[in-house]
Amino acid sequence: VQQQQMQSPGSTMQEPDPPLHGKCGPGLSKAGMCVCFWNPLCWPGFCTKVNQNDQAAVMYWGKYEGTLQEPGLYCLNPIGREIRTASTRCTTLELKDIKVLDAKGNPVIISGVVTYAITSAKKACVDVERPHVFISLQATTAMKQVASRYPYSAPVGQVSLQTETQEISAELVRVLQSKTSITGAQVFNFELVDLSYAPEIAQVMLVRQQAEALVEARRLIVGASVDMAQQAVAQLEAKGGNLSDSTKERITSNLLTVICSHNPATPTVSLQ
Repeated sequence: VQQQQMQSPGSTMQEPDPPLHGKCGPGLSKAGMCVCFWNPLCWPGFCTKVNQNDQAAVMYWGKYEGTLQEPGLYCLNPIGREIRTASTRCTTLELKDIKVLDAKGNPVIISGVVTYAITSAKKACVDVERPHVFISLQATTAMKQVASRYPYSAPVGQVSLQTETQEISAELVRVLQSKTSITGAQVFNFELVDLSYAPEIAQVMLVRQQAEALVEARRLIVGASVDMAQQAVAQLEAKGGNLSDSTKERITSNLLTVICSHNPATPTVSLQ
């Protein structure tokens, strides 16, 4: 229930492992049990325990037979038996300072956190060696693959790594889920927690961002200044002012100079 509540829209449910039907194993194990069962010293070996939030893949003579999915005490034939246990608890994986090239080719440093859980003891213990290492490597690959599709920053209204929208997180979950399904992992979240330019271009990109912000601010000021000058001339004419073309030009020029100037305006009076 907990895993279903945490499930991300971009993830897919894993198919459960087949349960273990036969408790005595194949014929060879049954024959061995018939020989050893009369010895009381062998009886404790029949008992095996499965803890809460664990699954156990049961193998006989190297062949997978089924999975014990419910916690409790089980009585299984120990002859030729091997039990491989996998935890189904939620796990977090931290990806620290991964260097990625964004859509514009700029090197950026990204850190992320992945939340996932193993849902199949067979896939985690039989089909894949060291599943958590496998997931960690695939998470790094997924982050580089998805991050390379987006720029570090973008104009308002466009998706970028800096905005960290739900679209990017959902795509990260989808890509990582497709890469790690073989391990039986269920990916719940994949979020970016830190983002910065790489040290070798950080200073240059900071200057560029400041220049872009200055240009955008100047564009806003000039646009507002033109509107204000036009409104001032229109209001003067509406109140009965008879303005010649040269007067309109002078008023407009003076207003634009005052509003767009960095320094405070200094009034001057012509003596002629």
